[in-house]
Amino acid sequence: KGQDYPVAYVRWTENRNMEEFLRLVSTGRVQLRPLVTHRFQLEEATRAYQTILDPASNSLAVLLRYPAAESSDIPSEFAPQRRIQVASPQSSADLRVGLVGAGNLARWAHLPNLKKIPGVNLHAVYSANGARGKSYARRFGASYCSSDYDAILKDHEIDIVLILSRNQDHASQAVAALRAGKHVFLEKPMALTVEECREINRAVKESGRQLTVGFNRRFAPFYREQKHQLARRTGPAVINCRVNSPGISGSYWMADPSIGGAILGEACHFADLMYWLLESEPLSVAAYSLPTDQKEPVGQNNMAASFRFADGSIGNLTYCTVGSKKSAGERVEVFAQGVGVETADFKRLSIKTSIEQNRSLWWGEKGYKAQLESFIDGIRKGIPPEVTFIDGARATIVCLRMLESARTLEPSVIDLDDVLSRSNS
Repeated sequence: KGQDYPVAYVRWTENRNMEEFLRLVSTGRVQLRPLVTHRFQLEEATRAYQTILDPASNSLAVLLRYPAAESSDIPSEFAPQRRIQVASPQSSADLRVGLVGAGNLARWAHLPNLKKIPGVNLHAVYSANGARGKSYARRFGASYCSSDYDAILKDHEIDIVLILSRNQDHASQAVAALRAGKHVFLEKPMALTVEECREINRAVKESGRQLTVGFNRRFAPFYREQKHQLARRTGPAVINCRVNSPGISGSYWMADPSIGGAILGEACHFADLMYWLLESEPLSVAAYSLPTDQKEPVGQNNMAASFRFADGSIGNLTYCTVGSKKSAGERVEVFAQGVGVETADFKRLSIKTSIEQNRSLWWGEKGYKAQLESFIDGIRKGIPPEVTFIDGARATIVCLRMLESARTLEPSVIDLDDVLSRSNS
């Protein structure tokens, strides 16, 4: 995480060793020229490395000579190129998108879906990893790529910023994009703290731009059918969400509780889903986690929580990272008077009312394309998105209260109005 070892414990880390060597060279205490035993032109680099690996060569320092070093036109200063034109600017689209974060979700979900929507073009790609940003820009037809986020913000041709970066960057990048006059599609979680929720709320109101949060389950066909069936109920309901994510463990960044962990980073999906299915505000939560005094499994990522809702409904959310990879990933059950509906992994739907219906899909439809289409259509028509800032704030606050309850071993009150009222003051 970029944290250096204390000098008292480790005097010569690799980084300090390099710093000291460069210091000695700069002061003339170390002379490099006498150390060079072999010299090669750049095109002979293969031979150079073979020499290093050959004990019989007695090599000490092997020098590679670059053609530019022998040129009379040597640049006085090196200026890194933060923006690279990949293709000619596209003029056919009425909406242009800037991608922020060139990760797997962009590659297999959002960018392929974006290409299928008429009248929308990927205009630019921002990634801290310049090589990957350039690769995505070429593959998906962007005009340019950049390793400078300000280039996206200052580009007046960009209408929508699609933020798919790491969780800890979501809020700051969204606020900056809104204040730059862009509409924002922000992958979940919207924020990691209450204050970040308030900052986003202020930016949305002051900018007049639209922001949506990537809660794709609201747009998945089987979850939509589950909501339709539950809407027929005449009283409160019981809802149960069971999620198994064994991949969020070890050194995977999503497992780190300091940047949200599995609960803020992934369980927020189900905090939103329960509210959406019931159309009722969560009022309180009581939660327990696995022990937090060991490195693996991460206790905060393994949690059982019970909720009370405003309409009298109750719900359970069990989220774990310790299960088998062969176990189902997610199962959501809802029960009301005369109604029972179960979904599993976007692939299976079971409806039990006066009759029983079962449906299945070979490939689960997760709702990514439908949500992106809905958001873009709303921008064109000037209507609010189906998922708003309030939904993102609710999910974040619910997860924060889950973590708080598990830490204090006391029920925690969920007060969304308090967050909104303070951000408006």
